[in-house]
Amino acid sequence: MNAVLQPLFWRLANEQNSGLDVVSVLMPRGDEADRVAIEYAIDVSFKPSNSHQNPIDLRWSEDDSELFMSLLRKVLNVTDQDIELDIEDGMVQSLINLVATARFHTPWPGDELEGEDFMTYRKEIEVGDLISLNTKYGFYSAVIVALDSIDATVVLLDDIVSPDSAGLPEDEQDVIMPSHSLLMLNRVCVLPAEFAEDVDASVLH
Repeated sequence: MNAVLQPLFWRLANEQNSGLDVVSVLMPRGDEADRVAIEYAIDVSFKPSNSHQNPIDLRWSEDDSELFMSLLRKVLNVTDQDIELDIEDGMVQSLINLVATARFHTPWPGDELEGEDFMTYRKEIEVGDLISLNTKYGFYSAVIVALDSIDATVVLLDDIVSPDSAGLPEDEQDVIMPSHSLLMLNRVCVLPAEFAEDVDASVLH
């Protein structure tokens, strides 16, 4: 896949009349005359505002493409925008998952999760950065998908769990907010990635 020139589409398909739309990504292949779209499933679904029976295909927006390129530069250290990428690569699909989450999910207001502010070093933050969230339950890895002067919108890369259950087996933990949730919090809660215990990009898988 050419990261800039290759057109990409979202497909929104109703999941067996469940009321949820399941998102997949379409990539056209072949010559213009006989071009076909290859569909790749991703792990993103949402409740649409309008019900529909047939799949809906939407071309990636400029915001989608800009976020994807930011993630490529920040997470995969891609500097040449014309690099050939394998859409079947697990890491690339993980980045597409993040873009789909940002596009189709509504951010949860994270006010009740925010930890107390404290004096520490900070860095300039940009869309696509891997960061650590300061929550009242501890520090958790996330990636920035939108920014304004006050708030940061992020996708969690870890489950936020109750401290009382943190030492229990994973299936017995009290999950306050699951991983891959879309959250909007005050920018003061965004700290350098090293504050979280696991900041390796592999957590995107």
